[in-house]
Amino acid sequence: MMKLSGFILWMCATSRILSAALPSTLSIIKCEVLEYTSITCYWETTNHTVDHSSYRLQVNKTDCDSSFFSEGLCDTRGSHCSIQPINSAFHCFCADVLAVTSDGSIRSPHFCFNGINQVKLHPPAITLLGPAAGRSDCVQMGWKMRYTLPNREKSFRWLQMEYTTHEQTWSQTFQAYAKDRMELCDLYPGSRYTVKLRAQDSRAPTHWSSWTSKDFMTEEKAPSAAPRLWRHIRPAEETRKRQLSLLWKPLSWPEANGVVLSYTASCRSDVDSSQWTCGTLDSSKTSCDLTVSLNACNCSLTAANSAGTSPPSYIYIPGHTDKKLPPPPSISVISLDETRLKLEWTTAPNQSETGCVVQWIYILHNETTGLHWQHLNETSRSFILTGLLPEVPYNLSVMSLYEGIAGGDTSLIAFTREGAPSVGPELTVLKTSGKTIHLQWDPVPIGKLHGFIKNYSVLYSINGKDKREQVGGDVEQIYLNGLMEGTYNICVMAHTVAGGAAGPWQMVALGYDDVQVIPILMCALLLIFVILILPVCMRVRIKRCLYPTIPDPSKSTMSAWSNWKPGQNTSSTVSSFFSNGQTTHYSGYSEKDYSPVQVLSPQAVGRTTDNMAQPNICNYTSMKTTEEPKPNLQVDFINQSYIRPDQIMSDCYQDGCQSLNEPFLHTVLSYQSVPTAQEKLCDYIHVSQSSLSSVTIVDSYRTLAFDECPRVFQGLPEDHGT
Repeated sequence: MMKLSGFILWMCATSRILSAALPSTLSIIKCEVLEYTSITCYWETTNHTVDHSSYRLQVNKTDCDSSFFSEGLCDTRGSHCSIQPINSAFHCFCADVLAVTSDGSIRSPHFCFNGINQVKLHPPAITLLGPAAGRSDCVQMGWKMRYTLPNREKSFRWLQMEYTTHEQTWSQTFQAYAKDRMELCDLYPGSRYTVKLRAQDSRAPTHWSSWTSKDFMTEEKAPSAAPRLWRHIRPAEETRKRQLSLLWKPLSWPEANGVVLSYTASCRSDVDSSQWTCGTLDSSKTSCDLTVSLNACNCSLTAANSAGTSPPSYIYIPGHTDKKLPPPPSISVISLDETRLKLEWTTAPNQSETGCVVQWIYILHNETTGLHWQHLNETSRSFILTGLLPEVPYNLSVMSLYEGIAGGDTSLIAFTREGAPSVGPELTVLKTSGKTIHLQWDPVPIGKLHGFIKNYSVLYSINGKDKREQVGGDVEQIYLNGLMEGTYNICVMAHTVAGGAAGPWQMVALGYDDVQVIPILMCALLLIFVILILPVCMRVRIKRCLYPTIPDPSKSTMSAWSNWKPGQNTSSTVSSFFSNGQTTHYSGYSEKDYSPVQVLSPQAVGRTTDNMAQPNICNYTSMKTTEEPKPNLQVDFINQSYIRPDQIMSDCYQDGCQSLNEPFLHTVLSYQSVPTAQEKLCDYIHVSQSSLSSVTIVDSYRTLAFDECPRVFQGLPEDHGT
């Protein structure tokens, strides 16, 4: 290792010494004399360290013998320099270059030359460019040289002219001063050209002037050829009609003879002279749709520019019942790369074909706008399709032409490159019975296939065990036999040569044939519905049972009685009160007012004692009353009775206003005396009607007159309370 590193250091040192010892070379390559303008010289050096030096060019003019006169100097850091102005090129010149470096200076050898042999002319000027009179394929062109020369010099000046259009170029060289204008003929009508001129002195054959260029347009002419026409036929929605799409290719150069402005397409029936037309269409259109009859018809198409109309192109549409001419027997396709396919076909035997049409379309595109087609001659047996996309299905077809009439087509689907499907098949369970599951699946949509299906795999698992069944690409259903009872997870995978994709998984229960799952579920749902709806339906009935209707006293016959009688003193009032539980309620009334009180309290009422004052009660629940002892027990009552408030109040005052407790209330509500007359019924207050645990004071009340008692007594309702 030490020896190798030492050898490398020795080599580097030696190369530096040698490079320093060898002289650097600096030489002038060429010099150009721009006519009456400047002299430009170009040089080069063999030492790269000199490339970044400063240079000085010196040019001396000589009489081509031995005398030298300085023409000028120029400084630069590049590889060329110009000295200007000069008065003439008819001299001899010698030039040298001085390079100044950090190590010193280097001068090049003298480069001597005759100026006229290195002269470079100025480009000529184009003064005229326009159409020639009476000829649409010719133009007039004129030019002018920059300097006027003596006649002896004019013979040395030459011009080179080029005119190009659509990647085609014509070139011509002629003497500049032989004439000052000329005609350019045999040009294409309605075409854009570019013309260029440059000049040269014949004594300096290596130096041409720069180009002078100008564009021009030839006059238009009516299109010389008919556009290519094709058709696509499909059934229409109307009965006994067909949908016909006419397709054409734009006229190309040079047949267009200008700019196409419009197309006109129409069809005429051969049977009844019916006519269908698309009218005049914009030049951007390449198709039109017509609804025609089932009879045979002829269709035509013309193109027009500003100068006229093209010859028509025709196509024959056979009738719906006409016999179809034979298609190509077979076609095949070869993938060349990801964007190209080569289509090959054979011809029908004993048939005189006049050509064929190749069609191709991406399957998911519209048949009118997405259809590509190409006319080929009768000798063609193959065609290369370009500009295709990988993993995209294309429908390719070939139709033979017989005297312009199209025969049947032979087609196939092809991919430039296949890929894996983007989705899997959708699975359907047709039937489960015993130990068998019958499955069916839908094919993957062709737009998501990205290739041809090689086979399908049916995947199913139970209890963590996975199994697989494989079938061909043309099979769309399968029976899974010999299965055990249980619930299976099943899916189907579609495979191409590039890979596969699985569809959604499904759960399938097997072995429960005796148990009809769906009927059981339906019965359970029905039962739940009945359970939920029954309380709603029984709500009204239950409510009536739990909450009976309580009569409204305001709507009874008592509400119509007058509460005023003559001689009644309303100035003095007494306080009528009653007790409910342990709470005493008071209500102020007039002295002679009777107050109907509604008592709603199911409470235990004690037995009244014999020495307690028994108020007179006018009970209308029964026409017959008896005095019976009251047992000391819990009672729920619905009772209607009347008691006089003055009796209650008198007892209150006599007994020192003792509180009206439960025994007193029991006495008031339950005491019944034998009336001596019907009139005593009217001197009492209406006491109760309910069994609820609250007391409600009825605001409506009135005092009965004495003569009303018999009538009221007869009309009082019976007490149905318990």
